[in-house]
Amino acid sequence: MRPILALTALLALLAAAAAAGPAAAGPLEESCSPAQGPLSLRQTLLVIDGALVVPDTAEGPAPQNKAWRRFAAQYFDAASPAILQLMDARERLTVAIANADGSGLTVLFSGCLPLVAAEEASRRDAETGAMDRFFGRDWRSLQEKSAEGFTRAATLALMEGVTRARIGPAAPAPFPEGGLVRSLLRTRGFTLENGLPRLVLLTDLSLYETAAGSGEDAHASGRMAAERAGFDLQRAEVHLFDAGTAAGEAQAAYLKSFFLASKGQLKTIAGIGGALSANAVPVASSVFQGTIVYPSVGEFPIRMRLARDRNGSVVMSWIEEQSTRTLFSPFEGLLNCESEDRCTFIGDKVFAQVWKETPDPRPQCDAWIPFGGFRDLAFTVEGETLTGRTSDEICLFEVVGDSLSFTLQRVKNGAF
Repeated sequence: MRPILALTALLALLAAAAAAGPAAAGPLEESCSPAQGPLSLRQTLLVIDGALVVPDTAEGPAPQNKAWRRFAAQYFDAASPAILQLMDARERLTVAIANADGSGLTVLFSGCLPLVAAEEASRRDAETGAMDRFFGRDWRSLQEKSAEGFTRAATLALMEGVTRARIGPAAPAPFPEGGLVRSLLRTRGFTLENGLPRLVLLTDLSLYETAAGSGEDAHASGRMAAERAGFDLQRAEVHLFDAGTAAGEAQAAYLKSFFLASKGQLKTIAGIGGALSANAVPVASSVFQGTIVYPSVGEFPIRMRLARDRNGSVVMSWIEEQSTRTLFSPFEGLLNCESEDRCTFIGDKVFAQVWKETPDPRPQCDAWIPFGGFRDLAFTVEGETLTGRTSDEICLFEVVGDSLSFTLQRVKNGAF
């Protein structure tokens, strides 16, 4: 069997890539075919801030590019024993550079990782005969070749793409006006048809002005900045890694609110050597839509994305209502299922308080908070129908009282 490519060995390929042309799409797209097995329900867009990138030299890769290339490589090294801690089997990965001038994303490559989950691997092992193993025709030998081919093609693309991107140091600017956010605004980089979106960002936060002062002020500043920018991340899970100094409390508060108001849930803020806070892989996902009832006011359209992992934890899930304005919030909890068509959701007692900006231990019940700041969310799924309510014994409103009820129907093949 061929030796597994170590992560450091990937970087050695970059020198050879300087003289090579663009990588062929074949090895990158091979595992995107359903014939290879079920595709992941999640996709990952990994974006490198162009301000971190410099031109390579005629002699080979520039030393300044080593850190961000090493960071990106851990997500596409399909031969690494640790890859399933970061990526899912046959998950689409798109790696791009956010042009430093804010002109959009330069995609370096996009493809589906040729990975096999543990349960599927056990099943394949049981189906593999001794003769196939002896002659190297077993699935593990073929898988290793596919993994090395994917990793090599992605590594070459990581080199070639730098010549197409607009890169280099940028002058300090407010976070929404910097090259990273403006490029993301111009080029979304993913479509929901390829899976629930996860956004991994590598930047240097010292290049951007966020907020100073208290956490409460920073939260409000981030939320209002996002509303002015009109940023829409399509309910993405966001992980932000900083190549500079660690984010302070006010900066973290600003970023959390900025991404939340942009329809993104910030799950990780860490240094370039840090780890994802979680690797929540959805195994089932549905879209529901219907109406929510405001007593004494009327009914309004509502839509929900409901996804769960293999343990029944609800992940990457959002609910959105359209009344006088669009209100939205992520939610988490447990989905207990007696069968595929009969489930009960128990929330985490946070729900709309994810928007909370005050340090007060009591819930924040301001009228601007989606769903009144209600903490309790509960519903049941019976076949194609989802019924439930959101409520709170502390957050009370004169018009709606302490609860709102909703009824939704499953949308076949829905994307939200």
